[in-house]
Parts: sequence; structure tokens; C-alpha cells
Amino acid sequence: MPKEVFLGLGSNQGDSVSILRLAAWELSEISECEILGSSIWKTTPEGFSESVPDFFNAVVRIITDMTPEKLLDFVLSIETQLGRSSSQKFCHYRSRLIDIDIIDFGGLISDSDQLTLPHPRAHLRQFVLRPLLEISPDFKFPNMRESLEYLLDLAEDNRMSRISPLILSE
Repeated sequence: MPKEVFLGLGSNQGDSVSILRLAAWELSEISECEILGSSIWKTTPEGFSESVPDFFNAVVRIITDMTPEKLLDFVLSIETQLGRSSSQKFCHYRSRLIDIDIIDFGGLISDSDQLTLPHPRAHLRQFVLRPLLEISPDFKFPNMRESLEYLLDLAEDNRMSRISPLILSE
């Protein structure tokens, strides 16, 4: 049965806006309906011990009948295709051409060696919450009752600016 899935996209190397759009296009290929994308947001890096370039972030919604594990494999293949090296895949807090995180998979709560759902830090990050609020204002994390607006108020401040739509109209 198809599931509604939200994914976070991030980049702070190369032509980040184009890279995010390419990632969204690749994800649209597996969606059973039209992909929904937030704006692209320029954001302050969080969690880094050294100075790195600002990030560009967005969130997309797809509908898929893939399993979470198959989707993770597909996401990792997109990251590789778009230039993310295998040595970067499981390193936290590094500059990167592309990072794709599964934020929520149809409300599934799961924790395995490969994948934790929902994403364990998504509810703490403005660079996830603001774009998510754009495309799904009523979304609630499956293990929480709080609204996105409430979570945004609690999240650490992030200097964010809206850049442009992720999905361009034809």
C-alpha cells in the first residue's frame, strides 16, 4: 500500500540549488503522484565545529509503495549519482554536495541498524520544520502531539532565508 513520505534535502557545496532540484527530480521518478516540494531555504550550518558554507535545504513529499529499506537504498544511489562519496555517507556534520534524509515514512516508528524513523533529529531543526510547514502545515511526527509551529518555537534559532521554489513550474 502506498505511503506518504517526507524527505529532507540539503547541500552546501557546488551549485546547491541545481543539485537539490536534480535530487527532487530523481525522487519524483518513484512517486506515484506529483511530487510536492517546499521552497529552497538558505540556512546557517548547525553542529559544525569549524566554519563551513551556508546550506541550502528543502523538503519533498512523495507517495511510494517501496519499503523504507528500498527507499533508503534508492536515496543512497541518488546521493552517489549526484557526487556524494561513500566516505561521506555516514559522517555527521560535514560539508556535502547532497544529503537526503527520510524524515517520515507514513507515520512508521522504527529503529534498526540501517534506519531510524521518524528521523531522530528532524523535530529539532528549523531547516526541516520550516519547509515541512510549507508543504504540510498539519503534519505531526508520529511519536509527538505537538504542531510544527510549536516545534519551530522550541527549535534552535537558524538564520534562514527563502531562495526560490524547489519545483519549477513548466
